[in-house]
Amino acid sequence: MNETAPVEFETQEWPFYWLTRATGLYLSQLERKLKAAGLDVARYRVLMCVHPGQARSITEIAELAIVKIPTMMKIVQRMQAEGLVLAAPRAGDGRFTDVSLTQAGMAARDTAWTMAHAIYEQVFSGDPAPDRMTVNRELARIVDHLKG
Repeated sequence: MNETAPVEFETQEWPFYWLTRATGLYLSQLERKLKAAGLDVARYRVLMCVHPGQARSITEIAELAIVKIPTMMKIVQRMQAEGLVLAAPRAGDGRFTDVSLTQAGMAARDTAWTMAHAIYEQVFSGDPAPDRMTVNRELARIVDHLKG
C-alpha cells in the first residue's frame, strides 16, 4: 500500500470531486437546453469563442474550448457545412485557418448564450458579485497550479 495515500478517503472532501460534479451537472443541463435549439456543447463552445465581427484561428478556439486541434477542425468543418461559420486561410499567413461567424452563427450564438446564461443565473443569482469573483479567482489559481 502506498504510504502517502490516506487510509480513509472521503470523496466529498476532495475539491476535484466537486469541480467534476459541478462541471458534469452544468454540461448536462446545457446539453439538454441546446438540443432543443439543434445545437450541442461542441458547437456552443465554438460560438462562444468567436466574437461577432471578429475571426479566431482554429488553434485559439481549440485552446479556449479545451479541445484538441484535430477535433476542433472537425467541429468547425461541420459548422461550416451547416452555415454557422466561415473558415478561411488567414490573409498573409496561410498556415492558420481563421473562423468567423455567419449571420446564422450569430443568431445561434445569441440563442446559445441565452440558454447558458439562464443556467448561470439559476446557480449564481442569489450570490453577491464579490462571491462570484472569489469563485473565479480561486478556480483560476487552481488552473495555474495545475499547469505547473
